[in-house]
Amino acid sequence: MKSLMKDERQGATRLMQSEVDRRREALRALGFRPAFFDFATCTLHPSRDARGVPSDIHLLDGLPDDVVVVRTDCGRVVAVKTSLMVGFERNGFFYTPTTAWRAAREWVSVAC
Repeated sequence: MKSLMKDERQGATRLMQSEVDRRREALRALGFRPAFFDFATCTLHPSRDARGVPSDIHLLDGLPDDVVVVRTDCGRVVAVKTSLMVGFERNGFFYTPTTAWRAAREWVSVAC
């Protein structure tokens, strides 16, 4: 019985992850890039890895020190400012995940 429940949970997790991956690919195809927006300074920070290379997913390790509250000795970000919001950048504009997906749906339906 427990094994069956575990298999069902793993299956549901894989299904949800595949949906996230499909959405991420759809947004990327329309020019959306993972980013963070600091409402305190109105600054847009593209998502980058620890080396500063642009990332296809939201990573905290590449954020500048002015938005990082706690960073470990090895460089991993543990905490960021509360004014930082996750989202996407497209053509210099910031989109929350909800507005990015809404825009993507509208643009695709208009193009058809």
